[in-house]
Amino acid sequence: MTKRIALLTFFAVLTISCGSGGSSGPTTPVGPEEFSLDYCRVVEVDNRMRVEWSANRITTGEFRYGQTVFTQLVNVTTPADTHSVALSTYSFSSLYVYRLTAIDAEGNRLEYTGDFETPDKATPEPIISQLRIQEITEASARVTWQTDEPASTILYYGEGVASDSITNSELAMDHVVLLGGLSSSTSYTVRPEAVDADGLRGVGTDSLFATAALLTLSLPATQLTLGDTVLVPVTIDAASDLAALQYSIVFSEGNIEILGISEGPFFDDNEGFNFFRAIANGDNRLTNTMTWVIEYNGNERIGTNADGSGVVAYLELRGLEPGPAGAEFAADSTFGLDMFAQMRTCSLRAGLITVIP
Repeated sequence: MTKRIALLTFFAVLTISCGSGGSSGPTTPVGPEEFSLDYCRVVEVDNRMRVEWSANRITTGEFRYGQTVFTQLVNVTTPADTHSVALSTYSFSSLYVYRLTAIDAEGNRLEYTGDFETPDKATPEPIISQLRIQEITEASARVTWQTDEPASTILYYGEGVASDSITNSELAMDHVVLLGGLSSSTSYTVRPEAVDADGLRGVGTDSLFATAALLTLSLPATQLTLGDTVLVPVTIDAASDLAALQYSIVFSEGNIEILGISEGPFFDDNEGFNFFRAIANGDNRLTNTMTWVIEYNGNERIGTNADGSGVVAYLELRGLEPGPAGAEFAADSTFGLDMFAQMRTCSLRAGLITVIP
C-alpha cells in the first residue's frame, strides 16, 4: 500500500484515574526494575570483532580489553538499550580478557567480565568489506569501508573508470574518504584498496554511483513601466524527488515594490504546501519556503511529486522609480532538500529587473 505523508504530528497522552469511595486495602509499592544486563558478548561479524550488549535500560559504556591487562579502551557514548560496537585494535589467533562497564542515565554502573578469542587470519592481505557510498550531492559523496586489520586508506575513483586516487597512509580499520569537486548528474566508479604494515595489498570490487542533478533556480530579465505591476516567474529546473525548497531574492535598489508571491503551476500541479513566505520591502527582500508530499510504499520512501521543471511561483512587482532594480538569489538562504533531507545546492540565475519611464 502506498501512503502519502506531508506533515505528521504526534501527541502522547497518559491518563491515570482513580475511583472514589471504598477501601482498597494495603498495596505493595511498585519501584523501578533492577538495572541488569540481558547479555554481553564479543563476536566476529563481517570480518570484524564486535562487542555487543543489551540492558533493560538505556546505557552508554566503557569497554576495556587486552591479552593480559586492559590496554585498550572503547568509549561508547551513544545512549541505547542495545549496542554493537566494532573493535579496531587486536591480533589474530589470540585470547583476550575484557571488562564492560554499562552506565545508565542516572549514573548507575554494572560491570561484566569475560574473555574472547580472535580467529585465524582468513587471508594474508587485508579483507575489504562494508563499502558504503552515502551523502551523495551534486558535487560530493562520502565513501566508507572496513578492513579486517589495520591498513592504509586508498580510494580510486573516476568518471566511468577509477583512474584518480586519494590515499591516507595512516593505518586504520575504519576508512572514510570524502570525495569533492564532482560533476552533477554523472556516473562515477570507486574502488577501495588497502595496504597493511607488511606491504600486502587488499583490493575491493568496483562500485558505481551517480551524483545528483544540479537544481537550478532562475529569474528572467524583466522590464516594467513606472507605476505598473508585472508578474515575474521563478523557475526551477532539474528537480528530482524534491521535498522542500527555500529561496530568497534580494533587489539591489528600492525602485520596485514587492506586492505579493503567488504559486506557479509546478507548485500547484504537484500539490505543494506553502510553508513560509515573507516580504520585507524595507530590505528589498523576499523569502519563500515550500514543501511537497513524500510518497511511501509501506515504510520505504519512493519519491515526491516535485520532479522536472516549471514555474514555482510568481512575484508581483510594481515600479516605483525608473532605473535598474537588480535581482539576485541569496545563496546563503536558497537551497533544496530531497526526500531523505539531503541538502540540494542550487545553480542560481537572475536577470536584471529594470523600471522604465
